[in-house]
Amino acid sequence: MTKVKGIYKGNTVQLLEPVTATNGVEVEVIFYEPGEKGQAFRNAMKQELDRMEKGLKLGGGPYYRSRDELHER
Repeated sequence: MTKVKGIYKGNTVQLLEPVTATNGVEVEVIFYEPGEKGQAFRNAMKQELDRMEKGLKLGGGPYYRSRDELHER
């Protein structure tokens, strides 16, 4: 799979970089409305930051001894 950006003008898509592909190969085109792509990124970033703030439950508990208990000074 090759990902290439392009510009849509008059029912055609002009590619912004050259592509080596066979004629007749099937392509998929996704249209982003102005600002839509940035909003999706901001939503994903907010979701990840919320996960980081919340943290992950990795187990552990009161039965684990502290570092100082394990290593006498």
